[in-house]
Amino acid sequence: MILVGVSGGVAAYKSCELVRLLVKAGREVQVVMTPAAERFVGPTTFSALSRRPALTEQSADVFPHLEASREAMLFCIAPAGANTIARLAHGEAPNVLTQSALAFTGPLLVAPAMNPRMWAAPVTQENVRALLARGVETIGPESGEMAEGEQGAGRMSEPDEIAGRIEARLATLGSLAGRRVLVTAGGTREPLDAVRYLGNRSSGRMGVAVADEAARRGADVTLILAAATASPSAPMRTLRAETAEQLRAATLEQADGADVIVMAAAVADYRPAQPVAGKRVKDAAAWTIELEATADVLAELGAGRREGQVLIGFAAEYGEGAVERARAKLKRKGADLIVMNDISRSDIGFDSSLNEIVLVSSKGEQLVSRRSKQACAGAILDTLGNQTARAAVEQRTTV
Repeated sequence: MILVGVSGGVAAYKSCELVRLLVKAGREVQVVMTPAAERFVGPTTFSALSRRPALTEQSADVFPHLEASREAMLFCIAPAGANTIARLAHGEAPNVLTQSALAFTGPLLVAPAMNPRMWAAPVTQENVRALLARGVETIGPESGEMAEGEQGAGRMSEPDEIAGRIEARLATLGSLAGRRVLVTAGGTREPLDAVRYLGNRSSGRMGVAVADEAARRGADVTLILAAATASPSAPMRTLRAETAEQLRAATLEQADGADVIVMAAAVADYRPAQPVAGKRVKDAAAWTIELEATADVLAELGAGRREGQVLIGFAAEYGEGAVERARAKLKRKGADLIVMNDISRSDIGFDSSLNEIVLVSSKGEQLVSRRSKQACAGAILDTLGNQTARAAVEQRTTV
């Protein structure tokens, strides 16, 4: 079943066509309406189109939001007005639509629709970024003439486009069923003494997004999480590792049982050769630290992996020649895919909800333009559907 949420706005009339298209495609649809939406299109219309009573504040069921959110595979809110987006971003649930969204654990798509000035408002953009960071997908808005006569971005995307995005998202659900996926995420910390450490700026968001997306696609996911500000939202097995050596040990222990390994963690390349056992007391003298190389976990996995195991590595590159260095890394590490992002850019990457990546494989390079890290995660896992990776996984599961 698909939940279609309808919030207040002139664009609510387009939701009628969206529901009709989904039902025509053979989908079960449950419409959920805000009180403001009923001012534009009545629940009787949606009940007739969906062939089941629309959920409103007047629904007879005491807990309609819980039942609907439990049974649905996907939730699409179209239109999603500024008020609804703000409530979703801040976890407010004053009506049956936002209550359903708060209780729903599957893929959530929103199709914004509002006045251009409201859409461009910094607080609205901040709310949208908060949703993107949680893995919510947005569709639109489009630019054009608005009902009030103004021009600009704020028009709800057309129903056929939204229906297409819904079908594409549904096609991914269960696509990794039966697959065992191992993901590493976050940055390692190498102790200087009992208090201080050498670390990096990784937030873990990209790796966690991959783990979440794999779990939503039906995979049995194990996440090895180093230091990170991100945490998974989908059910999975989570292990903790702080240092590069701890992450290496945990990864090698779990690797043999994995069909797909995604090494998204920012593993330290160097560590202090002789960390201080206690706390070094500050004085006027300089502190000279000798660094030694850590083990190359990705190369170790590439050299020792079983036949058919799919190995995906990451490359945080800086500036010119990034793709060439990623291609060399692909060959050097023995991986099937290297996910490269340019950390010289301030609008993507470290501790951002957005990323832009290049997927480097033996087949060539594919640019995944700037978008949410959840959407990037989907693009990465979509590569498992190509002929090479699919054959590898299927071969592994039939051995």
